[in-house]
Amino acid sequence: MKLNLTDKDISSLKVVSQLSGGFTLIVALTMIFSLIQLKTINPLDNPVLLSVKEQFDKDPANAAKAEQVRAMDLMARKAYFSSRWQVEVGSYLLLAGALIFIVCQRLIEDNKRISPVLPGAKQDLLTNQEKNRKYLMAAASVIAVTAIASSFLLRGDLPDLSGKSGVASGTEKSNMTAPEPDKTNYPSFRGQDSRGIAGGSGYSTEWNGEEGKNIEWKTEIPKPGQSSPAIWGNKIFLTGAEDKLCEVYCIDKESGKILWTGSASNIPGEPEVSPETDQDAGLAASTVAVNDKVICAVFANGNLVCFDHSGQLLWSKNIGLPENVYGYSSSLMIYDKLLLVQFDSNEKISLMGFEDETGELKWETARQGRPVWSSPVLAYFGGNPQLIINGNPNVTSYDPVTGKEMWSIECMSGDVAPSVAVNSTMAYAVTDYAKLAAIKAGMAPSIVWEDNTFTPDVSSPVATDKFVFVATGTGDIACYNSEKGDTLWTHYFTDQFYASPIIADGMVYLLDRSGVMHIIEADAEFKLIAEAPLGERTDCTPAFSDKKIYLRGKKNLYCITKN
Repeated sequence: MKLNLTDKDISSLKVVSQLSGGFTLIVALTMIFSLIQLKTINPLDNPVLLSVKEQFDKDPANAAKAEQVRAMDLMARKAYFSSRWQVEVGSYLLLAGALIFIVCQRLIEDNKRISPVLPGAKQDLLTNQEKNRKYLMAAASVIAVTAIASSFLLRGDLPDLSGKSGVASGTEKSNMTAPEPDKTNYPSFRGQDSRGIAGGSGYSTEWNGEEGKNIEWKTEIPKPGQSSPAIWGNKIFLTGAEDKLCEVYCIDKESGKILWTGSASNIPGEPEVSPETDQDAGLAASTVAVNDKVICAVFANGNLVCFDHSGQLLWSKNIGLPENVYGYSSSLMIYDKLLLVQFDSNEKISLMGFEDETGELKWETARQGRPVWSSPVLAYFGGNPQLIINGNPNVTSYDPVTGKEMWSIECMSGDVAPSVAVNSTMAYAVTDYAKLAAIKAGMAPSIVWEDNTFTPDVSSPVATDKFVFVATGTGDIACYNSEKGDTLWTHYFTDQFYASPIIADGMVYLLDRSGVMHIIEADAEFKLIAEAPLGERTDCTPAFSDKKIYLRGKKNLYCITKN
């Protein structure tokens, strides 16, 4: 149907047509150039990066060179995926721009008034102008169509960056698994990336703390705390607090000697009165985060501190009182020189990223929902590392570099304390009186399966690509098929589990509150390998390093070896 448009309407359409045509042409040319770059240039073939990788291959123990490779690899991959995202978005922008241009041109043509034919040069000039305009439109259309067609046809044939770069950068495509756990370093709560998977092998399955069997040493910790051990190199790090005194301890891994004690008290902004916390939590429930440069610790009064490995205080600050019904227990994580802090209080909940060596706040992202007591976990889905937080009511993924939300799905309720478990394809979120939910990550996340039979209240689950293991506050242990959610086996023990299970050397280590470690084969059938008593009550998750296990009891830290 033809619309009768006024001259003013036609003039407006011409302006819109020119703008959309120009926009389409610019986007098309930019996309063609980007496609050529993506098709012909692999960012991982950069000569400088390849040179550094060769140097690292010759000296793989060089930590500085490894960090340089990671940083350069991360930059290259970020640039690549950013360009690819621009091409994909550009495809749809081109379609929109071209559609607007065509509609405007059609309306203009339909309402073109027929002018009488007059002889002379002026008519020839108008004819030539009309021809030039049509040629220009045809050329722009060809460029736009070429760009659109190329973007869709070549998208699946662009360079694949799924291969490893020699050291894991964390930015690989979705078929890239997480880096193998380090056999020596155990840098945060539940180990590398807080996944609950320990590196190495040869760990003991038999010990007795009271009799001293396979106990290499034990050291009394000056102040109480529920934080678990973290390890870097030959040093172990713990926190403790009593009244208003908060401390960080550095312990020699071989002898158990306390090498230095760092104060985390009397920081500007610290509340005059310590917050009330649950008696099972206290002020020092959060596990430290450590790398080759720094040790960072946070306490329930909001004090956040950072030391170097010699015990020198690098920086300190109070990030606000994380006051809530139970107290603060979220553990720290360091990723790509950023200290990641999950903050949960009655006043606000957020995720913060601080520069690890200076304490500068780089970003803070407000989170939605109610305060929780879980800790962040690093996963590898969709081509980039993702920081996943088990929240209430949403489980949410964030970019660990920028803090931007990547995806979120509502599935939790109640008092959320367990952290998520992750494998190469899914995240598993759970809390007591709610459910265990297997989440397929992505821009449109979905619940693959769920079960509400075995739900821990404190202990975090652990997952492999085949199994999910949970330990509850009532003494139940359950093993699920990670893909389908079938319950493969269950077993009941007589004590509660607050410590999180750790998978090491093909076995699941489950420490109950009385201090007995139940060691089970990580398989589809229940097989109890051993039970080993510590002789001391504990709620802390164990740490594993160089064939030794480190357990924190109510008073002492134990080093367990295999004779």
